[in-house]
Amino acid sequence: MQKKVPMFYDPDTDRWCVGQDGDSYGLHCGECFEIYLGESAIPCRIEMDRDWYLIINGVSFNLRKSNRYLVNMK
Repeated sequence: MQKKVPMFYDPDTDRWCVGQDGDSYGLHCGECFEIYLGESAIPCRIEMDRDWYLIINGVSFNLRKSNRYLVNMK
């Protein structure tokens, strides 16, 4: 069973990070995971242009730097 972990923006590294077991690591372009939208876990991929965004079913969605998201990492 996968565990929901927080994903948050780190302005010092200009990177989205995930926290796991008291540690965190930065995500890289092309990484795939599942993001929770409500109670549903949706497969996605993170990418970077001028800002970070997600690709979900071929559609891009901007991430809000002030938000935290719950994700499942593969």
